[in-house]
Amino acid sequence: MLEDFYLGDKVIFIHSKDYGVVTKLFDNNKLFVEDSSGFNTLVKKTEIIKYVKDTNTVLSFGEINFVKDRVDKRVKKDLSSNNNVRIIDLHIENISDHYHLMENFEIVQLQLKKCEKALDDSLKSSTHKLIIVHGIGEGILKNEVHKILRSYNLRFFISTNGGSTEVML
Repeated sequence: MLEDFYLGDKVIFIHSKDYGVVTKLFDNNKLFVEDSSGFNTLVKKTEIIKYVKDTNTVLSFGEINFVKDRVDKRVKKDLSSNNNVRIIDLHIENISDHYHLMENFEIVQLQLKKCEKALDDSLKSSTHKLIIVHGIGEGILKNEVHKILRSYNLRFFISTNGGSTEVML
């Protein structure tokens, strides 16, 4: 059952880091939302969630103004300045803009293909260490990445936060 939205409701977009306010009801499944940039966009009710400040129902999607992995991105820039270290980020939003249209199996296959290509490229170059950022999640992608690394017979270890794997080449 779809949630009821009313004019003036604050909402968060599920597939982006944006937020907005309901400005007009279109039909039973769609409505207009003015996003943080001031643009009115026609969206489906399934693409947004209501932001209720007094409850923590939105916590699974994060804070409205929170930038995901802000600290990690700074670290990545510092490490990438070293020519012997290569970093590959397998978060699907960094690989494909249309990931929300894909099945989970397709997403994992695309991520694994990108991982294997980065691994092959790193082995052909003078890279000494490859950092594969797979995220914390349920561990499905991490386990599949580790299977690939074992098939190449490479030494690797999981970072302290569990969100990446470091591979010695």
